[in-house]
Amino acid sequence: MKPLEKWIKKENLGVALLIGLLLLIIALPVRKNEESTETEESTGGVSQSLSEQDWQTGMEDRLARVLEQVRGVGKAEVFLTCEGTQEKVVEKDETETVYERDSRGNQTPYVSSEIYPRVTGVLVVAQGGDDPVVIQNIQEAVQVLFQVEAHKIKVMKMN
Repeated sequence: MKPLEKWIKKENLGVALLIGLLLLIIALPVRKNEESTETEESTGGVSQSLSEQDWQTGMEDRLARVLEQVRGVGKAEVFLTCEGTQEKVVEKDETETVYERDSRGNQTPYVSSEIYPRVTGVLVVAQGGDDPVVIQNIQEAVQVLFQVEAHKIKVMKMN
């Protein structure tokens, strides 16, 4: 019992606590943060070139999910046609471009707004596409969401 009593002194107890704290910090997982930053770096250029396509497919998916929630529509697929391309408006201070820095010190132009392509036509294929009331509800929803004229919206029955 005496060796244990000698070891449990204030100095040794403090050292033991510090060693335990150090082991706890070392044991914490750090790999997830490193992996996520690596994937952000590797996909940085790809996301900008596919952003227009991603916006269009994202809007198609969102519209399909929303329409599927409407009574009578059933399963739905959506196809959008767009005019123009996505534009990013860069902030300028008089004649010089304004830049922002990230945590790593990289500079990117400050984007003050984004202009998305204008939707010019919509095709909706839905299970309930043969019911006139459902067709009217779908057309009205698309008109409100995308400011598309009724003759540029086609609703069809799904097989």
